[in-house]
Amino acid sequence: MKILVRQIEVPLDFSQAVVINAVASKLKANLREIKAIEIIRKSLDARPWRKAPVYILAVEVDYLGKINLKKLPSNVEEVDEKHIDKDLDLSKAKQLSSRPVVVGAGPAGLMAALLLARALLERGSKAEDRSDTVKQFWENGKLNLNNNVLFGEGGAGLFSDGKLTARSKDRRRIRLFFEELVKAGADSDILIEAEPHLGSDILLRIIPNLRNEIILNGGEIRYNTALTSVKINNNCIESIYAGNEEIKTDYLLLATGHSARDVYWLLASQNVSMETKPTAIGIRLEVPQKQINKSQFRQFADNSKIGSASYKLTRKAEDGVRACYSFCMCPGGQVIACANEENALTTNGMSLSKRDGKYGNAAFIVPVEPSDYMSVKNTEKYEVLSGISFQKNIEEKAFVSGGSNFSVPAMNLKDYLNKKNTKILPEDRSCLRSVPASFDDILPDFVNRTLRHQIPHMLKELNNVNIDDAIIYAAETRSSSPVRILRDNNCESVNVKGLFPIGEGAGYAGGIVSSAVDGMKAAESILGIN
Repeated sequence: MKILVRQIEVPLDFSQAVVINAVASKLKANLREIKAIEIIRKSLDARPWRKAPVYILAVEVDYLGKINLKKLPSNVEEVDEKHIDKDLDLSKAKQLSSRPVVVGAGPAGLMAALLLARALLERGSKAEDRSDTVKQFWENGKLNLNNNVLFGEGGAGLFSDGKLTARSKDRRRIRLFFEELVKAGADSDILIEAEPHLGSDILLRIIPNLRNEIILNGGEIRYNTALTSVKINNNCIESIYAGNEEIKTDYLLLATGHSARDVYWLLASQNVSMETKPTAIGIRLEVPQKQINKSQFRQFADNSKIGSASYKLTRKAEDGVRACYSFCMCPGGQVIACANEENALTTNGMSLSKRDGKYGNAAFIVPVEPSDYMSVKNTEKYEVLSGISFQKNIEEKAFVSGGSNFSVPAMNLKDYLNKKNTKILPEDRSCLRSVPASFDDILPDFVNRTLRHQIPHMLKELNNVNIDDAIIYAAETRSSSPVRILRDNNCESVNVKGLFPIGEGAGYAGGIVSSAVDGMKAAESILGIN
C-alpha cells in the first residue's frame, strides 16, 4: 500500500537514510516494512523558536506492512491509487485536419507546441540571441520593437526570477510541466520545493532544450516572424499571415502575452469577442537583501544553507485607499527596465538562480478596475482596449520622467512618503540606469494615495527593513492584462472556431506555471485527449 506522510522534520543536510528513519518513527514501523519512499514536497521552516532551521517534508511511502490509520496522526493517510494522476496518453490523440500554428514562445506557447509538435511562430529571436539585444537596451536604451525584454523566445518570464509559483490545483499538468523543465536542464529539486524557482541564467539554458525537443518531435519554429493578420471565414480560422506569407491552418493558438497590444487590436478589428478586466498598477520597491533575510530568518539570517528570503505582503482596503499587495518578489535580484514600444517604459524585477545579489525587490501594486480606465482618453479606437490606453498613459509619463531615453524613474521611499522630491539617488542600487523623478507626475492620484498609506503598514511586517534604505522605481504596469479574450471550457474562442487564446495574454493565467498549464489544456483540447 502507498501512504502519504506529512510533517516529517529533517535537518538541512538530510540524507535518504534520515528520512526513512523519520518516516519509520512516525509510522511506528520496522525499517524492513518500508520498501521505498519518494519526497513529494519540501519546505523550509526557520521560525524563531527553533534551535536550527529544518525542512518539513511530505513523503509518499511504499509500505509492505499492515497499518491501522485510525491510530496514527491526521497527517498520515492512505493514497488512493485509483485517483493518482495519470500520465498524458498522446497515443489517443485524434488526427488533425491541418497543422496547428502556435504564436508566441512563452511558457503557454512552448508547452502547447511541445504537445502539438507542429508549428510555432515567434516574433522575437532565440533566447540566447535575445540576451545580447536586451543587454544593449539596459546599457544604452536601444530598443528593438520585436526583440526585447517582453518579446522573444521564453516570453517576458525569461528575464525574471523564473518563479514557479503554482496556485493551480491541476497537479497532473503542473507535474508534467516541471518534469519537462527537469529534462531540459532544471534542477530536479523543483519537483519537490514548496517555492521552486529557476533564475534567468538557468532559463537561458532550459529554453533552447525545450525548443530542440519541439523540433525533434516534428515541430517547426520560425523566429523573427510576427503575426500580421488573421483570415476568418464564416466565424472559423482559415489562415494567418506572417508578413506577406499566408499559412493555412484550422487551429491558431495565440500565446502572445499581455504586452502584444497589436494582437489585441487585430482581434478587435476582426470582432473577436473580448472584454475589459481588472489589472493592478504600482511601483518596484528595493531594499538590502540582508534586511529581508533578518526579518524573515531572524537568528538564522546568516545561515548560508537557507539562501535568500522572500516575502508576500497584503493590506486590505480602508476608507479612502484601496487594497495593496506585493507581487513577483525577486530575492537577491535587480530592477530592470522593460519596453516594447517607443516612448513608453515599464519596470520588472529579475533574479539569477543563486539569488545572491545585494538587493531584493518586489512590486507593490494597487487593484485597478475597468471603471478607472474611463479617467484616461481611449486612444486605442476600440472601447474594449481602454485598459491598454490606461497603461500606456502611465508608461508614456514614466518614459518622459526618466529622461526620454528608457532610464527608470526612481525615488527614495522616504521622500515619496513625505511628498518630497528626491535629488540624489544612492550610488549603490541595483538599477543604475535610473534617475530621480516625481511619481506624482506618473501614477494616478488613487494609486499614489494608496501606496503612501499602505506601504509603511506593510513594511512593519518586515520589522528589520529600514524605510530609509528603500528605493522605489516607476512604474509597474504589466502585472496582468487589462483585456480578456472570451473563450469556452475547451479554451476555444466563443465566436471564432479554431482560435485558442491562451496564457497571460488571453486573460486566463498569471505566471509561468499557470500559463504553461493553460497552453497544455488547449493543446489537449485540440488533440481530443483532455
